[in-house]
Amino acid sequence: MRGTSYANRSPSLGHETRALLRQYHLLPKRGLGQSFLVSPAVRDLILRTADVGPQDLVVEIGPGTGVLTEGLAERAGWLVAIERDPGLHRLLIERLGDRPRVSLICDDAIGFDFVSVLDEMFPAHKQAKLVSNLPYSVATPMILQLISLRQCFSFLLVMVQREVAQRLLAAPGEEGYSALTLRCRYETEASAVAPVSRTAFYPRPAVDSTLVRLDLLPGPRVAVQSPDLLFRIVRAAFGQRRKMLRNALLHAGILAEPTALERTLVDAGIDPKRRGETLHLDEFAQLANRLYAMHVVSPQQALPGAGDVAHSKA
Repeated sequence: MRGTSYANRSPSLGHETRALLRQYHLLPKRGLGQSFLVSPAVRDLILRTADVGPQDLVVEIGPGTGVLTEGLAERAGWLVAIERDPGLHRLLIERLGDRPRVSLICDDAIGFDFVSVLDEMFPAHKQAKLVSNLPYSVATPMILQLISLRQCFSFLLVMVQREVAQRLLAAPGEEGYSALTLRCRYETEASAVAPVSRTAFYPRPAVDSTLVRLDLLPGPRVAVQSPDLLFRIVRAAFGQRRKMLRNALLHAGILAEPTALERTLVDAGIDPKRRGETLHLDEFAQLANRLYAMHVVSPQQALPGAGDVAHSKA
């Protein structure tokens, strides 16, 4: 991570945020993970990193009181902001609703049909830029939903809990290396922009954050015959992460015959006694292709969603 932690809580911006919430009779909803950005330094860092210009279509998730939204609206050709909270949506309509190139949608971004909505609103649009201070409570499922939408987005610039950033960026064997790490590595190039102090938000959350950029790859990073099988193996490896890979895969029923499984691992250049958390994505892919050739694949399995990754201790 570059640089020092960003904090610089602005009394004026903090005061403005609290005044807006009082004006609209709103209280931050902890159940929705609402903490509003009140640091001009962090806002400006996000705007610089997003590098938004008049040719860009930008999507913002969770605009809150509009601190970042206003800056994006001034720079972008078109801005679509999706806010789940009806009270905050009303605030945003009164604050920014008169801008013709700004669309303010009241909806839950989890499960939102970005492909259909963006195609309908902007039929000739190029890939959009996604910018978001993601609520901690939905950061992981939201990222998992978005990273496969390469037809919609060129990159995701997201503020996430520091521990989530660690999982997105970890290398094999490092703390935080997980099924989530590999799922993101399969689809994106991830980089940390800067750490951000909890003091940059109101109300102050219990943890610090990290601004992360996820550039969506034009195609998956590794070629596999069955992505479904690849992520079955990954989930099995991290579901029993303290076990040797051979035992974890046997326990998950990936291949029921121990001798055949051990031979397959050796043929793939993988020591059966290694733990899954030490394997690179390329090694998982090679193993998946060898197992696929042995017809170890179930058509009922799908790429991991939020629950799959969460339950595999991502």
